[in-house]
Amino acid sequence: KLTHLDLSSNWFEVEGAAAVAGALGQMEKMTQLNLGNNYLGAEGAAALAGALRRMEKLTHLDLRNNELGAEGAAAVARALGRMDKMTQLNLSYNDLGAKGFQAVVVALGRMDKMTELDLSVNNLKAEGAEAVAEVLLQMDKITKLDLSNNDLGAEGAGAVAGALERMDRMTHLNLSSNNLKAEGAGAVAEALKQMDKMTQLDLSDNNLNALKAEGSGAVADALRKMDKMTQLDLSNNALLRLHVDDW
Repeated sequence: KLTHLDLSSNWFEVEGAAAVAGALGQMEKMTQLNLGNNYLGAEGAAALAGALRRMEKLTHLDLRNNELGAEGAAAVARALGRMDKMTQLNLSYNDLGAKGFQAVVVALGRMDKMTELDLSVNNLKAEGAEAVAEVLLQMDKITKLDLSNNDLGAEGAGAVAGALERMDRMTHLNLSSNNLKAEGAGAVAEALKQMDKMTQLDLSDNNLNALKAEGSGAVADALRKMDKMTQLDLSNNALLRLHVDDW
């Protein structure tokens, strides 16, 4: 009858994953499962995948910091494809890369009830950004999205921005540490203009000092329209080098 289970930070690794899989296989009524910080690796993920496939009622799944990589992502994808009731998913700190994320694209695209998605610290870069955009276009209910620390760059930001423009329910967005620079920040600014429900935004550590006057004005203009904003992080951007009048 168990519906909520937290097994995070137990360092299961491969050996423990097999044992856990045996137990989870009997818990088909589970709705919330946390397996974060267990360093499962690709082999551990493969061991768990069979059990996860039976958990079709899951709405919350946390797999953060498990060193999945591309191979582990492929194993997890087979399970995720059956979880169409998912509303909150955390795949952060897994070094998925563009290849690994591509493996889960189809599964994530089926999760049209998703409201919170964390893909931070996955080395997605520009190559993975297009796949991210593809997924986001299927998730029009998302309110919280974390894409921080993925080195998206200007090209990647441009790809993602096209999808973000349609996400008018978004209240929390984290794009920190992505080296957006002028072009990327300008693309994001256009998307932000459509997000009038935004309450928390993180654009820190994005080399915004490279915006110059034009880019600075675009971001500032978008931010002025966000009258529901309660938390804004623009730290570590050397903003004093910009034209202060734009802000």
